[in-house]
Amino acid sequence: MISPDNASYKNTETVIAAPLALTICWAGGVITEIHLGQTEDATPTASLSPHAEALANALARYVNGEALPWPDLPLDFSQLTDFQRRAVQALRDIPQGEVRTYGQLATALGSPHGAQAIGKAMAANPFPLLYPCHRVVGKDGALVGFSAQGGLALKEYLLRLEGAWDKLAAAKGEDGPSQGSLLDLLE
Repeated sequence: MISPDNASYKNTETVIAAPLALTICWAGGVITEIHLGQTEDATPTASLSPHAEALANALARYVNGEALPWPDLPLDFSQLTDFQRRAVQALRDIPQGEVRTYGQLATALGSPHGAQAIGKAMAANPFPLLYPCHRVVGKDGALVGFSAQGGLALKEYLLRLEGAWDKLAAAKGEDGPSQGSLLDLLE
């Protein structure tokens, strides 16, 4: 479910740019989580805060294939360990249209044998899309480990949207496996 239990948050706002939806979770004037999902499971918030409006505009440009910086938002990383925070923040160094393996990201953070720890950090990422954990793949380029609603089908959609899927498939010498349902929304 894209919408979190509202009792846990002071406020939530949902922005949509088909086929994607982001639910922003606010507490104490900061964003504690952003849930990534599909529009079919979301209802947009009628009146948005300025930060949510900026995110909605960026999401619409992103879905239209534009490479962009995400807006500056008051994000709260306090629920992450130091290692998780460094791993999540390193995602901003992966350009749109490219991928890194869990091992490459671990090595870049000074933990060459820490691929599993990177996987756990990606699963803990409270701000998917803004901190693009979908750009991290298995050592052989396999799509693994995407905890957002839509799972690996959503990960494939995002990589295709960003132009990374064709590069990944070409590097593997194949068309790549199709994950199905979300891609059907594009046709």
